[in-house]
Amino acid sequence: MLRINSFLAVLSFSALQLAGQPQFELSRNVYRVPYSNGITVTVNNDHYTHDPLGRYDLKGSGFGGSCGVAYPIVAAAEGIIRRIVDNNNVHGPDCSSNCTQYNNYVWIEHANGEWTKYSHMKYQSTTIDAGLSVGDQVCAGTFLGYECDIGQATGPHLHFEVRHPNDTANVQISTSGGFMSDADHRIPVINTISKHYLSDGDSWTASGSTACTSTDIALILATTISNNGIRAYMASGTITTFAGIGFTFQNGSNGLFQAGGSVTLSPGFTASAGSYFEAKIGSCATTNMVGACN
Repeated sequence: MLRINSFLAVLSFSALQLAGQPQFELSRNVYRVPYSNGITVTVNNDHYTHDPLGRYDLKGSGFGGSCGVAYPIVAAAEGIIRRIVDNNNVHGPDCSSNCTQYNNYVWIEHANGEWTKYSHMKYQSTTIDAGLSVGDQVCAGTFLGYECDIGQATGPHLHFEVRHPNDTANVQISTSGGFMSDADHRIPVINTISKHYLSDGDSWTASGSTACTSTDIALILATTISNNGIRAYMASGTITTFAGIGFTFQNGSNGLFQAGGSVTLSPGFTASAGSYFEAKIGSCATTNMVGACN
């Protein structure tokens, strides 16, 4: 029986670069849904259905029309604003060519070298309405601007993505459209939704809670997570797999067990070569940088 119970201990199964290795790995940081608390958010595209891959299309609902003040966008975790473009006011339906040059967007750098992008927001809602500038440090839940359809957008929504630059000393972001190159896409781990990641067709209520969705979790059912499959569990107490009950992450799958107290992996648990699996001891709260938002 393997037990991990030290603060922020990490057990990783990230094997050789095999054909079935996950196309996108889970984020190292913990994030929140990037909308203001209480807003119902629908996932219209996820990391596998978005074109191009690795991004998310999210849309608020329940409070009327968009491109007004109905759907505030917020920072998904603490970080430093590195790029703002919000001086465009060309809506997607009015754009016939080179639409990306009209995108409004914000890039935030977070702990562990990850960055998040927020696109298509309302004209001047970042610099004027939110009063933000490049270099500002923001907390999880800080207002960034309003959902809209500026630039290359087919209707009001938020384009959201998590990236990890391969060269953190030379992060490459295009001026037109704000596209980051030479960077891995990562699947954001979300603390306050039950499965802890976003999938096409999901609807979730945005929340700033720092609590886990469960106090203690016992994994007792035989489970196999196959290629491109994801399974994430977070608990403030313990996560346990029981001896003799098969729990397998196959080649190409992603997994995360994160608990505040302990993670116990008993005989019968397997993370196969080519899978990505982490067992972490730490808080379910969104990942902070040092100091400012604690």
